[in-house]
Formats: sequence, structure tokens, C-alpha cells
Amino acid sequence: MKLHFDHALVARLLAHAQAASEHSPTYDQLVDPVFLKAGVSSRHPTGVDVDRTKIPAGLMLVGDHGVYLMSNGYPGFSDAEGQASLVAYAVEADPRTCPDDWYDVKRASFGGDDGAEFLSADTIRKALEATAGSRLWIDVTPARISCPYLASPQKNRSGRPDGGSGKAYSK
Repeated sequence: MKLHFDHALVARLLAHAQAASEHSPTYDQLVDPVFLKAGVSSRHPTGVDVDRTKIPAGLMLVGDHGVYLMSNGYPGFSDAEGQASLVAYAVEADPRTCPDDWYDVKRASFGGDDGAEFLSADTIRKALEATAGSRLWIDVTPARISCPYLASPQKNRSGRPDGGSGKAYSK
């Protein structure tokens, strides 16, 4: 299911994540030994066991009370009302504007369980470039996530660029 997000807001969230020197982990990153502090070897690590400087910049695609994108920059990016994290809701799964439909869209796209998926800064940057002038979209199913991106210009046999082709990143 294609979910649509406010382009400018997603760009702000990405800028926050890229400017941060530390990043919050998703659950998958929390249990990945690559991101643990030196000397930590726990089967059940917690946030204090993670070296936040090892987590790459990006956005989290979150499915819980709606579906939204948020910066993984630490500390979080507060919104205008002082909430802990500014988020970009999917237009189709925003409980504030779709009070009767957001839950069904969340289940159809993200699945029944709540959670967060990491999307790298590079993936989001390419998706923003590919959707410039319109809303950013992400195709989300319980088993797959894909984003649009512009490929680097291909060179033809004469060595001249052919131009980029629109492709999709899949997770």
C-alpha cells in the first residue's frame, strides 16, 4: 500500500537525523552486536548497552497509533507543541485527520504488530529527490518496504550519460 508523507516535513526530519551525533536504535539495532558498547555481550541488551554513535543516521518508519516517519537523531526532534518527537504521519494513516480509517490502513500496510523499521539517510534522500515537487511515498506491506529513488545516470556505449531511471529501494 502506498503511503504518502509531507515532503518538506520529511526533509526536516532527515536534516535533524543527519545533524545529530548520536542516534536512537530500532529494536533490530538494539539487539545487533555491531551497535553495542565495547565489552557488552548481553543476550537481552537495553538502551544503555548501545553505543548511539554507532547507529547510522536515518528515519524510523513507525507503526503504532498510525503510521509515521520520525528522525532517529538523539535527542529527539521536539514539535511546536513541545511533544517529544516531531513526526510525519502518512496521510492515509493519521489518527488526527482519519479517525475512522487510520487503524485499518495501519494494519493493511504495517501489519497488526506495532514496531519501527530503520530507513537509512541515503534511502530517504534518494526518495526525496525522486519525489521532488510532490508528496514522498513509501510502499509498505507487512512483509516489504520500498521507496522511489533516482538511479545515477547510466552511461551509454559512447560514454555519454543516458539519464537516470526511476527505481525503487526495497527492504
